[in-house]
Amino acid sequence: MERSWRLLWQTLLTLLGLSAAALACAQPFVVARLGPGADPPLAQVLAGRYDARFAPVAGERIAYPDRRMQWLRLTATADVGEDQLPQLVIDQPYRKFFDIWRHRDADPVRRALHGRGSEFQHSSRFVVYPLEGGLRKGEVIYLRTYATEFTPSTLRIEPLAQVHREDMGHVALRSVVLTALGATAILAFGFWVGLRERGYAYLCLTLLVQTVNLAVEGGEIRMIPWLYEVLPNRRTNVVLNTAATLASVRFLMFYLDLRTTQAGVAKVLNVCSWVLGALLAVSLVQTWKLSASFGNLVLLVLIGAVFYACAVAISRRQHEAYFLAGAWVPLLAVLVVLVGGFQKWWPMFAWLEYAYPLGLVFGGLGLLLGLAAKLQKLREDHDTAKHRATYDRLTSVMNRQAIEQSLREAILEAHRSRRPLTVVFFDIDHFKRINDEHGHSAGDEALRTVAERTRNRLRATDLCGRYGGDEILVGLPGTRLEQGLVVAEHLRRAVGANPPSVHGRALNLSLSMGVAELRPGENFDQLLERADAALYASKAGGRDRVTVQRAAMEEVAI
Repeated sequence: MERSWRLLWQTLLTLLGLSAAALACAQPFVVARLGPGADPPLAQVLAGRYDARFAPVAGERIAYPDRRMQWLRLTATADVGEDQLPQLVIDQPYRKFFDIWRHRDADPVRRALHGRGSEFQHSSRFVVYPLEGGLRKGEVIYLRTYATEFTPSTLRIEPLAQVHREDMGHVALRSVVLTALGATAILAFGFWVGLRERGYAYLCLTLLVQTVNLAVEGGEIRMIPWLYEVLPNRRTNVVLNTAATLASVRFLMFYLDLRTTQAGVAKVLNVCSWVLGALLAVSLVQTWKLSASFGNLVLLVLIGAVFYACAVAISRRQHEAYFLAGAWVPLLAVLVVLVGGFQKWWPMFAWLEYAYPLGLVFGGLGLLLGLAAKLQKLREDHDTAKHRATYDRLTSVMNRQAIEQSLREAILEAHRSRRPLTVVFFDIDHFKRINDEHGHSAGDEALRTVAERTRNRLRATDLCGRYGGDEILVGLPGTRLEQGLVVAEHLRRAVGANPPSVHGRALNLSLSMGVAELRPGENFDQLLERADAALYASKAGGRDRVTVQRAAMEEVAI
């Protein structure tokens, strides 16, 4: 019981605190709006002849139900002293302008982010009109506003010091967001140039367009004067958002490999891509009232397809889908809320001002990490496949194709640099007898033993491969014939000195070897033919020996 009373008191105190905060935040003015359809002469409005037609508005929000110009009247309900330098602050000023009159103003004061009326004393978060001399109870301020978008703005009066604090916080956050997006786009571009992976190009384009779009929407682009009248308009907004969405779709198809893993979703995204491409091409020339709405509806279809594709990929344990879900799901949720606000399905919430750019940063960084992980996995798979295609599974030395290719390249380099090159060609004596008497597992063990002992006695720059059956081919770049002979002899003794054991029985091994040095102008086939001739000379001479091919038709057994 005591616990229930404590909970009740805590709830009442919380409600009381919220009520006090709400009263403290109440603004010292009331707002009225001139009835729809009115387009009065300026002088008559300022003379008060239309005051009777202004209807009270609940709260301090300026709603934009359409793109018509509207008149507002602010009437002070209390005195506002001049000691704290009060300022009339209007937030969400993107693609809007405000003309403001006080009784002491001979001409209207224009406030806007871009073009005439823009000023750089404050951040782009809001426009500010100084209330010089304070505000007297009953004083009237007239405000005429026009917007090309539907996000509502809020009116409030704040001390100059508080306005500066909010300015600093807004500038810091926007700087972090734009810097992070730009840096991520540059990183993606660098990876694309270095790795030639088109996924990075799609990601770079997406982040770059979104960075420009945020700078336009947020007003930072006004720092470039010659862009004042070019970028902040509805056409620019449609073009940039459509281009960013189109790049995102192409990136997603690459990232999840949808053409292979989810062909149905890939078809839907391809259709949406063509539609967005057509919208982008048309919007470069002309935009209509429904252009943004049409693009938003296509975006919702894409978001639904992305959610579905991500869920399917996760159910299939597709590793990169986890990165996509973590990076993009919050952003896509914010986009749904944002699109609904633009379509007037629900209010345009104030928190979207920061939620959307922060979602972009989080999504961009997450996808960059996800793409890096995906490409790392692709490279590991590629390296594995390359290793399997290059190396013999049984002996772990190069297979025939790889040793031939490597030795051909080494021969070309030896001719170009005029450096020596020697090859050693050998096989296991009586290998067929080993298979017949001891079984194929013994023959496999013999091959593994010979290959391992050969590989362990070669330099990192030497070449070693299984040429076929029990034949091993070794290339020694930079090695003269005499040095190659020493290497061959060491290999022969290493193989025969410590016989491996198979099924408890020692497996005596010996090698017949042929050695030949590359001659001027000689190619791979000619060199191998001479080494092969030396190998057969070793067999004919009794096996378990090394034969050197010195000159044509001349072999010297060692």
